[in-house]
Amino acid sequence: MQRLYTFLSFMVLLLVPMISFGQCSNQITITYYENGVLTSNTVNNGQNGFSASVCPSANAQYVFTGSSTSNGIFTWSRVITKHATNSALDVVEDLSIPTLIPRNTTQSQAVSFTNATTFRLKADADANCSSVNYVYLTVTPTLSLTSNLAAAGICVGGQATLTATGSSNGQYTWSAPGMATVTNTGTLTVSPAATTSYTVTAPTSCGSSSQQLTVPVNALTISPAAPAICAGQTTTLTASYSGAGATYQWFNAADLNTPIGSGPTLPVSPTATTTYQVNASSSDCGALTRRVTVTVAAPTVAVSPNAPVICTGGSTTLTAASNNPGATFSWSPSTGLSATTGASVVASPTANTTYTVTATTDCGTTTSQVAVTVVPAATFGVTPASATVCAGSSTTLTASSNITGATYRWYRTSDLGTVLSTDAAYAASPTTATTYRVITTTSCGSNTRDVSVGVNASPTVSVTPSSTTMARGSSSVLTASGADSYTWSPATGLSATTGSTVTASPEVTTTYTVTGTNSLGCTNSQQVTVTVTRPLPVELISFVAAWGERNPVLTWSTASEKNNAYFEVQRSLDGASFERVGQRAGAGTTTTRTSYQFTDLSLTQVSVRNVYYRLRQVDEDGQSTLSPVRAVQVPAVSQAFTGNVFPNPYSEKVSVRFESFEAGEVNLTVHNVLGQTVLATTAKVAAGTQELALPQAASLKTGVYYLTVQQGKHKQVLKMIHE
Repeated sequence: MQRLYTFLSFMVLLLVPMISFGQCSNQITITYYENGVLTSNTVNNGQNGFSASVCPSANAQYVFTGSSTSNGIFTWSRVITKHATNSALDVVEDLSIPTLIPRNTTQSQAVSFTNATTFRLKADADANCSSVNYVYLTVTPTLSLTSNLAAAGICVGGQATLTATGSSNGQYTWSAPGMATVTNTGTLTVSPAATTSYTVTAPTSCGSSSQQLTVPVNALTISPAAPAICAGQTTTLTASYSGAGATYQWFNAADLNTPIGSGPTLPVSPTATTTYQVNASSSDCGALTRRVTVTVAAPTVAVSPNAPVICTGGSTTLTAASNNPGATFSWSPSTGLSATTGASVVASPTANTTYTVTATTDCGTTTSQVAVTVVPAATFGVTPASATVCAGSSTTLTASSNITGATYRWYRTSDLGTVLSTDAAYAASPTTATTYRVITTTSCGSNTRDVSVGVNASPTVSVTPSSTTMARGSSSVLTASGADSYTWSPATGLSATTGSTVTASPEVTTTYTVTGTNSLGCTNSQQVTVTVTRPLPVELISFVAAWGERNPVLTWSTASEKNNAYFEVQRSLDGASFERVGQRAGAGTTTTRTSYQFTDLSLTQVSVRNVYYRLRQVDEDGQSTLSPVRAVQVPAVSQAFTGNVFPNPYSEKVSVRFESFEAGEVNLTVHNVLGQTVLATTAKVAAGTQELALPQAASLKTGVYYLTVQQGKHKQVLKMIHE
């Protein structure tokens, strides 16, 4: 896209003084303004062919102006090709008709360009000057950003295409509030939900440049946005649409079936807080809806700040606000006030003063008070005044002032160039003794306080042994060192919880933590894990699971048992989730071989090909051990081919779900009550649970049908009803 740069504030002054012996020279002054602000001046005396380069700001306007001290012919041109040594051989596009310019007058020329462009001003010879002079100026444009939008905005859900030009490397970076940054070759399609400004940034020959373009989204609004009135008052709601013309219809939000008005405005006088809705019908974006709540309440007034503190000779601005948009305000007493009416006043009392603001509305008045405290000088403090921490710990230093609005800056005195925090409180965690400085700034002046924080060494705690393994019922001695006193946790299985040496006798593997404290009061901790092993209470020498005549049969044997209470038999259909299906009493304690058997009578048919079993051996003290898992292959005659139709009855869509034993084809056949085939189809399925839709069943007449699902020798007939 070409952009017209009308150079209103950019001057090139070409002065050609008359010199004896038929020679003359040019004196050139370049004055560069950016949006009306003078940026630079460049003066060149008598150098023929002088060339300057500038980078105009986005959307700025400029003009070239030349003048001569002699009568001469001026010609402005756009340079297409500049000759290396002879300006007379330049290839140019003339921008003006050569005219005689009287002495000490000027000629201006407006120009337009899209890319970096060089312009030439030629001064021809005349009776006073025998030479021909040329002046060049190269102008580099910044980015250009356009969109395909008309004057009106887009609808919610609509799109706009943004196009950028002017990048020196062809790449553009786009950003907008709430949008992830995008880098591309110059085109961005957007669909904002609300009016949004998009910024594009790219490198140019003049450096990085940015442009911004706002994409308006047509919106329906109501004003006032949150009206508050008194009982019996009337407020007028006004709807407006930012797009093309629209018509409006108003409703009480509690009854959207009964219109209460039409047109863009609606006067309302609710007796209680009420929500209204306006429906707009637009010619460009269709139907739109907006709601507004009119609050009915007694007038209120509040003042901010609510408790200002100022210095002697200082001031503070007091601002009153009311929930009633038509409220007016008056202040008293007048002492120290810049005015006694208006929402905001400046208070400059010389002593503590309480001001009263009165809000006057159509439905009465209300008041509020604010106390302005005047202090003769600011006071400052830091707590604690000094501190000592253990290595690795921190302490909170808190600065304070009696002046409202104080600001704080924390530093280390060894590095006053780095601000650590701007909060009143700073958590200091030094590794060595450090002095911190806080500078507190108020309207009554500033103050500097230093706080020294010392660092005490923490003990290095170790435990011997660092870890240990023992049999259940045994014990292990743990000894801590490196500190002056010790505490141990948890207490379970320990002979004591204090002291450097304790005896650990846990029933299960336990990790203990010992915390040591040195004479400086600093602590550190170390952990030690005591691993507890226990002999297997049952020596399982065999465990077999197989399909019997009609049910799974499990057999197992033990070589010895110790305190064996019972075996719990667990079953799983997927090998992952197990459930209890039976139990066999154990032999207690024995050193002879013992055999067990369990028949799973609860399982006769199943829809899976394998069933999994395991034993949970439980001791008399409740502890348990799991056996390896055994798989039982279910014979085909015992595999249940189950399925169901859903929804049933159905109106349009219907599906069948069933268990497939293997990958392959499944035949689906639908018969009517007369046994006639009305639908038949074949599907390829994998093993496991399958779900197949029957879209053809939607065309069947209303009635009862029977669906046959058959896979190999397995078959099931399901009843289905079409409503």
